[in-house]
Amino acid sequence: MQIGDLARRGGVSIQTVRYYERCGLLPKPERKPSRYRIYGENDVYRLQFIRHAKTLGFTLDEIKHILVLREKQVCPCGEVRRIGEERLTQIEDQIAELTRFRNQLARAVSQWRKAPDAAPSGDAICILIERSMVETQKSMNSPERKKQWLLSKAKPINVRTRSAGVRSR
Repeated sequence: MQIGDLARRGGVSIQTVRYYERCGLLPKPERKPSRYRIYGENDVYRLQFIRHAKTLGFTLDEIKHILVLREKQVCPCGEVRRIGEERLTQIEDQIAELTRFRNQLARAVSQWRKAPDAAPSGDAICILIERSMVETQKSMNSPERKKQWLLSKAKPINVRTRSAGVRSR
């Protein structure tokens, strides 16, 4: 099959197929005498694997690392599990942060609904936002909130991933 067929069956663009070849995610295909690329079912499967791994949150560098391990006859499942667990922790942290943001915004909107619209006075820009700034600063100064904020900003560096030449994103 030609590149257009592979792209269609893999659910990507032709440019994506070419990019994956340049990155080493897809092997360089054989070519016809006319220089057209020739692909097989293995290429379709590999492209589908790459797409699915991306939907699970793996980066292209991580996927390439997994494919290289497999090509070396090394089972990549332990590495996949480790990356998945790490990604899951990151997502859970993001959800917690978004939940805090949602709750803060919901409280602010609830208060804003009770306040009448009025022309700003003095140096005020929008009294609604400025009132919520004061309340947010009060809650941010609590010792527990400071600890949560510091913990949310700490990002562990995984030495094994770095030494394997895989970049986390």
